Amino acid sequence: MENPEPRKLQLKTVDQISIAVKDIDKVIESWSSMFGIGPWSFTDIGGTDAKGRSWKARMAFAYLGPVQIELVQPVEGRIFQSRFLNTFGEGLHHLGFYVDDVDGEVSKLLAQRAKLILTDPGNFAYLESGGPGGVIFELMRRVS
Repeated sequence: MENPEPRKLQLKTVDQISIAVKDIDKVIESWSSMFGIGPWSFTDIGGTDAKGRSWKARMAFAYLGPVQIELVQPVEGRIFQSRFLNTFGEGLHHLGFYVDDVDGEVSKLLAQRAKLILTDPGNFAYLESGGPGGVIFELMRRVS
Protein backbone atom coordinates (compact mmCIF):
# COMPACT_ATOMS: atom_id res chain seq x y z
CA MET A 1 0.00 0.00 0.00
CA GLU A 2 1.43 3.38 -1.06
CA ASN A 3 2.01 6.06 1.57
CA PRO A 4 -0.48 8.90 0.84
CA GLU A 5 1.82 11.55 2.30
CA PRO A 6 4.29 13.08 -0.17
CA ARG A 7 7.95 12.54 0.56
CA LYS A 8 9.39 15.50 2.40
CA LEU A 9 12.31 17.39 0.92
CA GLN A 10 15.39 16.60 3.02
CA LEU A 11 17.52 19.74 2.98
CA LYS A 12 20.98 19.17 4.39
CA THR A 13 22.83 22.42 3.71
CA VAL A 14 22.11 26.05 2.96
CA ASP A 15 23.86 26.75 -0.32
CA GLN A 16 22.97 30.40 -0.83
CA ILE A 17 21.88 33.37 1.27
CA SER A 18 20.38 36.15 -0.84
CA ILE A 19 20.13 39.71 0.43
CA ALA A 20 18.09 42.44 -1.28
CA VAL A 21 19.99 45.75 -1.14
CA LYS A 22 19.54 49.33 -2.30
CA ASP A 23 23.24 50.16 -2.77
CA ILE A 24 25.37 47.12 -3.53
CA ASP A 25 28.66 49.07 -3.44
CA LYS A 26 28.04 50.40 0.09
CA VAL A 27 27.13 46.94 1.38
CA ILE A 28 30.24 45.37 -0.16
CA GLU A 29 32.48 48.12 1.18
CA SER A 30 31.06 47.69 4.68
CA TRP A 31 31.05 43.89 4.74
CA SER A 32 34.53 43.65 3.21
CA SER A 33 36.11 46.06 5.69
CA MET A 34 34.21 44.91 8.79
CA PHE A 35 33.99 41.17 8.23
CA GLY A 36 36.56 40.40 5.53
CA ILE A 37 33.93 39.00 3.18
CA GLY A 38 35.21 38.72 -0.38
CA PRO A 39 36.45 38.61 -3.02
CA TRP A 40 33.26 39.58 -4.84
CA SER A 41 32.27 38.81 -8.41
CA PHE A 42 29.67 40.87 -10.23
CA THR A 43 27.09 40.41 -12.92
CA ASP A 44 24.54 42.73 -14.45
CA ILE A 45 21.34 41.17 -15.72
CA GLY A 46 18.34 42.58 -17.49
CA GLY A 47 15.52 41.90 -19.82
CA THR A 48 11.90 42.59 -20.54
CA ASP A 49 9.04 41.30 -18.42
CA ALA A 50 5.84 39.68 -19.72
CA LYS A 51 4.25 43.14 -20.09
CA GLY A 52 7.12 44.47 -22.21
CA ARG A 53 8.71 46.56 -19.43
CA SER A 54 12.49 46.61 -19.24
CA TRP A 55 14.32 45.76 -16.06
CA LYS A 56 17.93 45.62 -14.86
CA ALA A 57 19.63 44.34 -11.74
CA ARG A 58 23.14 44.28 -10.38
CA MET A 59 24.30 41.20 -8.51
CA ALA A 60 27.39 40.43 -6.45
CA PHE A 61 28.58 37.08 -5.12
CA ALA A 62 31.07 36.01 -2.47
CA TYR A 63 31.59 32.77 -0.55
CA LEU A 64 31.78 32.07 3.15
CA GLY A 65 33.08 28.53 3.07
CA PRO A 66 30.70 26.60 0.82
CA VAL A 67 27.84 29.12 1.23
CA GLN A 68 27.31 31.66 -1.51
CA ILE A 69 26.33 35.16 -0.41
CA GLU A 70 24.26 36.85 -3.14
CA LEU A 71 23.50 40.57 -3.10
CA VAL A 72 20.78 41.82 -5.48
CA GLN A 73 20.13 45.48 -6.28
CA PRO A 74 17.34 46.59 -8.62
CA VAL A 75 18.73 49.15 -11.07
CA GLU A 76 15.85 49.77 -13.47
CA GLY A 77 12.22 48.72 -13.56
CA ARG A 78 10.82 46.12 -11.18
CA ILE A 79 12.47 42.83 -10.35
CA PHE A 80 11.53 40.07 -7.93
CA GLN A 81 13.33 41.84 -5.06
CA SER A 82 11.74 45.27 -5.71
CA ARG A 83 8.51 44.50 -3.86
CA PHE A 84 10.50 43.10 -0.94
CA LEU A 85 12.64 46.25 -0.72
CA ASN A 86 9.58 48.49 -0.88
CA THR A 87 7.77 46.51 1.81
CA PHE A 88 10.53 45.50 4.22
CA GLY A 89 13.66 47.43 3.25
CA GLU A 90 17.03 45.76 2.85
CA GLY A 91 17.55 42.31 4.23
CA LEU A 92 17.34 38.55 3.84
CA HIS A 93 15.31 37.81 0.72
CA HIS A 94 15.69 34.05 0.38
CA LEU A 95 17.67 30.95 1.21
CA GLY A 96 18.85 28.82 -1.70
CA PHE A 97 19.24 25.05 -1.84
CA TYR A 98 20.68 22.86 -4.59
CA VAL A 99 18.51 19.90 -5.57
CA ASP A 100 18.81 17.25 -8.27
CA ASP A 101 15.24 17.62 -9.60
CA VAL A 102 13.78 21.13 -9.22
CA ASP A 103 10.45 20.32 -10.87
CA GLY A 104 9.95 17.07 -8.95
CA GLU A 105 10.67 18.72 -5.60
CA VAL A 106 8.39 21.66 -6.46
CA SER A 107 5.53 19.23 -7.20
CA LYS A 108 5.98 17.60 -3.81
CA LEU A 109 6.07 20.94 -2.02
CA LEU A 110 2.99 22.20 -3.84
CA ALA A 111 1.15 19.08 -2.67
CA GLN A 112 2.04 20.19 0.87
CA ARG A 113 0.52 23.66 0.25
CA ALA A 114 3.70 25.58 -0.49
CA LYS A 115 3.09 28.54 -2.80
CA LEU A 116 5.07 28.84 -6.03
CA ILE A 117 6.17 32.44 -6.54
CA LEU A 118 8.43 32.30 -9.58
CA THR A 119 10.03 29.53 -11.61
CA ASP A 120 12.22 28.75 -14.57
CA PRO A 121 11.24 25.08 -14.94
CA GLY A 122 14.14 22.70 -14.49
CA ASN A 123 16.47 25.48 -13.34
CA PHE A 124 15.07 27.21 -10.26
CA ALA A 125 11.91 27.90 -8.30
CA TYR A 126 11.04 30.33 -5.51
CA LEU A 127 8.50 29.10 -2.97
CA GLU A 128 6.80 30.28 0.20
CA SER A 129 5.91 27.73 2.84
CA GLY A 130 2.65 29.47 3.69
CA GLY A 131 3.34 29.00 7.36
CA PRO A 132 5.40 30.65 10.06
CA GLY A 133 8.90 31.82 9.29
CA GLY A 134 8.19 34.01 6.28
CA VAL A 135 11.38 33.11 4.41
CA ILE A 136 11.34 32.43 0.70
CA PHE A 137 13.08 29.22 -0.36
CA GLU A 138 14.81 28.90 -3.72
CA LEU A 139 15.38 25.45 -5.15
CA MET A 140 18.24 25.55 -7.65
CA ARG A 141 19.33 22.94 -10.16
CA ARG A 142 22.47 21.24 -8.97
CA VAL A 143 25.19 21.59 -11.60
CA SER A 144 27.83 18.86 -11.54
